[in-house]
Amino acid sequence: MADSIEFEEVGFIKYFGDAVPRGVIDASSAGNALLGLDEALRFFNAQQTPDLASVSYEIPVETRPGSWEAVLLATVGGVAGTFALSYAKKAGEKMAESDFKEIGLKTVLQKSMAAIKNLARLIKHTRKPKNWQIERVEPVGNIDMAVVFNSRGEPIFVPIEHMKWFQQLPPQLLVRLTGVVRKNRTLSIGVVAPTCPPEDVVIDEYDKTFFEQPEPEEIEDDTLFPELIHGIEAQLIGRLIRGNESSNTVGLEYEGHVINCVPAIGSVRQYKPALFLRCRVEGRITRHTKHRFVADKKPTLIVSSVIPLESDGQMGLFNS
Repeated sequence: MADSIEFEEVGFIKYFGDAVPRGVIDASSAGNALLGLDEALRFFNAQQTPDLASVSYEIPVETRPGSWEAVLLATVGGVAGTFALSYAKKAGEKMAESDFKEIGLKTVLQKSMAAIKNLARLIKHTRKPKNWQIERVEPVGNIDMAVVFNSRGEPIFVPIEHMKWFQQLPPQLLVRLTGVVRKNRTLSIGVVAPTCPPEDVVIDEYDKTFFEQPEPEEIEDDTLFPELIHGIEAQLIGRLIRGNESSNTVGLEYEGHVINCVPAIGSVRQYKPALFLRCRVEGRITRHTKHRFVADKKPTLIVSSVIPLESDGQMGLFNS
């Protein structure tokens, strides 16, 4: 069956330069690049179709030599063909519901890849990873474009739809991708779609520093959230912004800070469908992860359950 599936290219990330001889790259960098692409795509997929955040699915890519290139793929055909290889039974059932009849993964992935490319363009142009000021909105063809100026007074045009999604960005969404960049190893991001400009976005060693947005400041000289006492059961509402399988932790963005969360049972992979969503996270507070007798200034949550809250993916600017 797999041999009969036809794939189309949707977009790509590519690392090239003297530090990528014959397309060879170290395993750690390759893993970070693919994980970064996966996380960014899932975030923008959920912005388009929030129900995609509540089901488990896989995103197919193909790696190619020459430079080190990961090509994003979508199957040719309708909904059934699009999702046949990548969705579990539960997801397949959801895709059969009326709300999903006209959804094709190719279109969703093309839009998400275009958003990733435009986000990289915007950060490189303005040299900052957030807090962009929109000067005005201009129609370009049939698309409303936000006009954003950099410090030199040079404009960049970004679709209003993408700017709306960018208001919900988790911190450092593209840092896994740009973190692989180094001397003589440059990143190129491209989209394969007739409606997208053919020019790729290129990120070099100089540009990568603009993507490194620090996480919200932690309080070092005082206790953070003193009401979260060691040993109590708590329900915290925030956004899951990152996952780390090596440390088996996820980060919960909560009231301007990131709280470390550890599953009481099992792997953090169980929370992957909720990544980047606003959630209610339930569990037990601990303040003794570092020292048995000295309380940590910052709480850690031992998680018993993660409950995604409904989100239409349209919060932020330009709500109608």
